[in-house]
Formats: sequence, structure tokens, C-alpha cells
Amino acid sequence: MAFTFFNNREPRQFNYKPRFYDPKKEESTGDARRDFARNLHDEWQSKRNHTADRKNNFSITILFMVFLVVILGIIIWKFF
Repeated sequence: MAFTFFNNREPRQFNYKPRFYDPKKEESTGDARRDFARNLHDEWQSKRNHTADRKNNFSITILFMVFLVVILGIIIWKFF
């Protein structure tokens, strides 16, 4: 067994297998990909709008509750 300070291994090999490019197939899958992307975007956008509406409703509800607590506090303070 030989003792060396530096490990001189062979470089790692990359097993690359080129594929055949078919423009017709790419065109047909491109349409499907665009349709899928459009549907995904529309679904995401509708959920995003729904969430934004819910957040706005929640903030209005919190504001209303704070207003009620303040009014009730003033009423209780005046009568007691």
C-alpha cells in the first residue's frame, strides 16, 4: 500500500445522454403547459382575492368591537 499526501483521483464522470428535439411535440405540450399555467394562475388569483376580502372584513370587525368596548366603557364610567 502506497502512502500519499495528496489524493489524485480521477475526475467524476457525467453520464449525459442527448435527447432528440421534436418541435411538433414541443408545440403541442407548450399549449397544454400554457393552459395549465393559466388555470393555476386564475385559481391562485381567486383564492388570493378571497383571502384579501376576508382580511378586510376581519379588520372591520375588530374595529367595530373596539368601538363597542370604548362606548360601553364610557357608559359604565358615567353611570358608576
